[in-house]
Amino acid sequence: MKTKTAILATIFSLFFLPILAIADARSEINIDSNGKMSIKNLKVTMVPEPGKSKFFYARAVWDNVFIRITVLTNDKTDISKKYGEKASVFDIKDGDILSVEGILPSSSDTLNVQASKIVDLSLEREDKEVSGKVIAMMTSPYGFTIRSSKGNIIGVNILGGTTITKGARAITRSELAPGDTVLSVKGTFDYTNSTIDAASIEVYQDKGVFKPRNFQGILVSISGAALPVTAVVLTEGKQYTVYLPSTAGILNKAKGKTNLTRFVAGDAVRFYGTVRKTNLSEIDADVLRNLNF
Repeated sequence: MKTKTAILATIFSLFFLPILAIADARSEINIDSNGKMSIKNLKVTMVPEPGKSKFFYARAVWDNVFIRITVLTNDKTDISKKYGEKASVFDIKDGDILSVEGILPSSSDTLNVQASKIVDLSLEREDKEVSGKVIAMMTSPYGFTIRSSKGNIIGVNILGGTTITKGARAITRSELAPGDTVLSVKGTFDYTNSTIDAASIEVYQDKGVFKPRNFQGILVSISGAALPVTAVVLTEGKQYTVYLPSTAGILNKAKGKTNLTRFVAGDAVRFYGTVRKTNLSEIDADVLRNLNF
């Protein structure tokens, strides 16, 4: 059985390189006197059985010179993507570039490493959550861009299954606009082009919209002559559906009680109510007052 020192001597006797060639090396190997090893820029050449193998073959490369290395893993091996997300040995593919830490295994006369830590530098798509202000809507890809609190520009891709919520409401992309505050985008972030494939998007909703207040406008229609009823009112440039329960107050111009038979389309009306959190075009009202009589 060769000692670790003998193995090290064999390696460098077989792959002797001039000093200048080493200085230009793409890979870097360090082995201390206890057999602890660290390797930078190790290229995977073959995964014997993708999805099954817990070991793979790789090369440390310096221009046209290389050393073959077998990388062994076990259940204790810490494997992560380039930016820190946990990964599995089964995520590692042919051609990936790795950073590996480990130890020379015993009873070996070839260069193997029992890996304690692997960072796959080629895995640059990770689960992530981002936030920021909408700065532009995009037509291709289908989505928008945000500026994060750190000033980074991030493209948000909206997919078929992406959910978008604003407060308690589900909304569509068409309801977004530059200036909106995006509280959260969760999805798969691609560090190569600073984009995220969104699984869910949460947009800030101003809660002041839901404070009870007075509205005034023109009655478009009313569903009946006895409570409860639904009225459609044009006010503040849009049509609202107003829900009046059986306990609502029905008043005339002088704030005296009256009945709904006096209300007709075109009347000026005032009502007090609250915009529904689930639909900004619907209002629950406590009072409806006719200003025409």
